[in-house]
Parts: sequence; structure tokens; C-alpha cells
Amino acid sequence: MSTDAIVMLREGHKEIRRLIRSYRVERNAEAVEPFLRALTVYTYIEREGMYPRVCVLVPETEPDILRFVEEHHIADVLAAELYDMRPDDVAFDAKARLLMDIVERHMDAEDDRWFPRVRAAVGRRELQEIGAWMMRLAERAPQHPHRPSPQQMWDTVAA
Repeated sequence: MSTDAIVMLREGHKEIRRLIRSYRVERNAEAVEPFLRALTVYTYIEREGMYPRVCVLVPETEPDILRFVEEHHIADVLAAELYDMRPDDVAFDAKARLLMDIVERHMDAEDDRWFPRVRAAVGRRELQEIGAWMMRLAERAPQHPHRPSPQQMWDTVAA
């Protein structure tokens, strides 16, 4: 497995997209739990590993990172609410689909615009170091969603 941070995050996107497809196409409510787990780990390593380092290395990407942090916050709130629901709850499907739509738009923005920009500005060795750090973060990442405060989100990026 590559330790290139962008390669790792793109692989995370593939897994999350697969789980979204499983829910939407197969109407598989059992896909929600692994989706939430994968999303929780993914957003944690991105927020704790990728964003702070790229913000230092490529300061002009800060507006994107600030927007991404807010998108993570919205996703975290919805994910925490969904985690506490049962599949037969009246709002379960609507909340799951909304969260999945938000996550897909976020991944599209990273894949199409942000990752190429970061790759052009950050060297391969640095991306591998960030990726190695993200692998260590994944080992201690939370496994289920929780509702962070907005200040907690910003404290991480500002550190």
C-alpha cells in the first residue's frame, strides 16, 4: 500500500463511494454502519493529518481547507445523528441520503480540484511523510461518529 497521502485519500474515496452505492442501489441499510465507520476514520485522518500540513506547505489552499473543515463539521453532525438512529426510523433514509450527497460533493471537490493542486505544489517525499502520519492516525482514529463542537474543528486545523 502506498503511503502517498493523496493516493491513500483517493483509496478512501473509492471505499466510501462503494458503501454509498451499496446503500443506494441495493437498498442495503447494513451498509450504513461501515459507511459511518469509514467516514469517521477518513475525516479524522484528513482533518488531523492532511489539512494542517498542507495549510503550512501550500498556504494558498487555506480557503479550500476552511471550506472542507466546515463540510466535515456538517457531515460529522449528520453522521452522529444517523449513528443514533435505527433503519426503520422515519428520517433514517432521508438523513443517510443527504449525508451521502454531501460526502460525494466533498470528495468530488478534492478529487477534481484540490488533490491536483496539492500534488503540483507538494513534493512526493512530503506526501509520503504525510501519508505515513495519516496511517498512524488511522490506528487511533475514532470508530464511530460523534458530534464535535465547531471550535474543536478549528482547533485541530489551527494547531
